[in-house]
Amino acid sequence: MSEHEAKRQALAALVARRQGLGDPAALDPHQRAAIDREVEALADGLDAAAPEPADPEAAQLHRAAAEYRAARQLRADEDNVRLAERGEVFAPEDDA
Repeated sequence: MSEHEAKRQALAALVARRQGLGDPAALDPHQRAAIDREVEALADGLDAAAPEPADPEAAQLHRAAAEYRAARQLRADEDNVRLAERGEVFAPEDDA
């Protein structure tokens, strides 16, 4: 399992626990999709400059979202390096 996937699973477990759903792997596909959407929304909406929340559970969720976001960005950067090494350099605005 990659670091990216491990961080995503850790965040999903926290989100599921916070919603009282238990282990994300045991959820039905509809519930799992909802957890996955919330995981992505948390990572996308994270304000890295914001101070960590005082509430321990919120702080743990904040840290997990930050770690997942960083791992996700690292994975994207590594993918871009591989493309550049093959000569497939591109600008993100060219993806439209």
